[in-house]
Amino acid sequence: MVNKAKKQGTTYETNIVKRLNKNSNMKAQRFAEGGSNDLGDIQLFVDGVEYFIEAKSRQNLNIHQSLEKALEKSGDKNTVLFWKKLKRQSGNKRRSSDGMPEVVSMSYDLFISLLNK
Repeated sequence: MVNKAKKQGTTYETNIVKRLNKNSNMKAQRFAEGGSNDLGDIQLFVDGVEYFIEAKSRQNLNIHQSLEKALEKSGDKNTVLFWKKLKRQSGNKRRSSDGMPEVVSMSYDLFISLLNK
C-alpha cells in the first residue's frame, strides 16, 4: 500500500505541473525521487531559464526552514516553495484548504531578480 503522505504529495505536485504547463512559455515536469541527488520536486523552464520547485501540502509548515532546505537541496537561487495549507474541517474526514488555497515563497534575491527582468 502506498504511503498516504507520499500519495498526497504526488497528487499536489502533479496538479502544479499541469497548471504550469497551461502557460505556453513554461515547461514543467516532476522529478523522480532523487535521494541524496534530490534537487526538488518539480523542474520548471520559463523562456529557457531553469527553476526548482519544492511542493508541500500539509497543515503546518515552518516556511523559513522549508525554503532554506529547498535552496540547499537545489543549490540554485531559482528555487521556490509552494505550500498548500490543509486543515481538518468540522464534520469532514478529509483535510481541505485553509484560507488562501496556496502560497508561493521565494528568497528576496529571486524576487528582485524577477522584478528586474
